[in-house]
Amino acid sequence: MKIWNMRKSGLSQAEIGRRLNISRQAVHDALRIAYKNVDLALRHAAEANMIDVQYVDPERGILLGRSPPLGERRIITFSVRHGIQTWHYTDPNCLRCLWMERCRGRLLEEAEERGVRITDDEKRLPPSKLAQAIFSRVLPGLEL
Repeated sequence: MKIWNMRKSGLSQAEIGRRLNISRQAVHDALRIAYKNVDLALRHAAEANMIDVQYVDPERGILLGRSPPLGERRIITFSVRHGIQTWHYTDPNCLRCLWMERCRGRLLEEAEERGVRITDDEKRLPPSKLAQAIFSRVLPGLEL
């Protein structure tokens, strides 16, 4: 996971190898295994939450899907800090939820881990809107 996280933060395979004193080929092999495992974990979480998969990026640790019964979009992320998380992309009435501040805090940590800058105004958004702000930057050009 350390190598996967280093790559996700933008380091090249050669730079990771230098920092860890291993070959670039060893980094490549470790990443191949990590990407496979992250992909499987994201897809398993989607299956467990009955989410139809639309897009998966194991290098970034993100899956975009839809909940068939409601037609609502869901985002599933994998991070070193929080493991697997499922996020509502449409507003599930976050303002009434007892976990609103917990979700906001985790989303801000997700943004930090992914190198996404969040404005002070965005930090005050309900979690579903904050998720939109963060993940639309993680997946540029992808209509969320």
